Amino acid sequence: MATKILKSRFVGPSVSHGNSTHSRRLSGLGPTYLEILGNRYPTDSVTNITPAILSKLPLRLHSQPFHPLSTLRALIESHYPNFAHMASLSPVVSPFKNFDELSFPKDHPGRSITDSYYVNKDLMLRTHTSAHEVEVFRQGETKWLLTADVYRRDEIDGSHYPVFHQMEGACIFNADASGMKEVEEDNERLSQHLALSNIIIEDVPHISPSNPCQSSHDPRYSDLVAKNLKLSLNSLMLALFGEVAGGNPLKVRWIEAYFPFTSPSFEVEVFFRGKWLEILGSGVIRQTTLDTASSYSSLDEKHRY
Repeated sequence: MATKILKSRFVGPSVSHGNSTHSRRLSGLGPTYLEILGNRYPTDSVTNITPAILSKLPLRLHSQPFHPLSTLRALIESHYPNFAHMASLSPVVSPFKNFDELSFPKDHPGRSITDSYYVNKDLMLRTHTSAHEVEVFRQGETKWLLTADVYRRDEIDGSHYPVFHQMEGACIFNADASGMKEVEEDNERLSQHLALSNIIIEDVPHISPSNPCQSSHDPRYSDLVAKNLKLSLNSLMLALFGEVAGGNPLKVRWIEAYFPFTSPSFEVEVFFRGKWLEILGSGVIRQTTLDTASSYSSLDEKHRY
């Protein structure tokens, strides 16, 4: 399984969405470039990063002690103590890493310069932590959490800002009888824990005609892995929100969803302060992503919130 675990947004001062850039001329004669975290990158006709966005890049709020994002990161990392924890990968990636390695269609709107921040035609600021997914799998990590700042050209309102943060994680199971026995045992452990907890879960089928198993996956194994995904995240929701439910049962509900990089896919909501709050998106990661990473022939899960 591979799980994407955190997407939180914070609202800050206004950011211009104009086409000006923090650029300079090398020796007054060379090409225009951007300075990003101590590195110089040439600009071209698609460059659209503003000075305001550039000023956010060094902040790394998720690594600042006592910042709420750092506190939340620590809480989630403590829930997965046997995972590798990463938080310092560069935000500059290629469009190929950000989109193509994850099976995004060529006409996906996120590729547009109106939706994403481009350093130049070959480099951009990551729009999600998944931009590093294949990279981390290639390093041989099979259980990991990754926290990072991400950038999208969102209009600013009460719940949107061009800079926000995500946490993503992964745990790969071998797609054989031994691997699935491991999943079944973990499912039993998590089920017993949740049965004894003050939580009400509204579920949907792990696999359905409208939310299918991938053709390269055994439906029995895909069902087991999707169940493990849900149980793992229900346990995380209980750890994060259980104490603020005011003695009432924590209510969690699952909804069928679509993402280019997972199938089946789900969203998760928690009933919080009198209304349903969207927390994460999730699903069984596409085998093509693991194949691109030359990873194991396995099933894995992925979730985000």
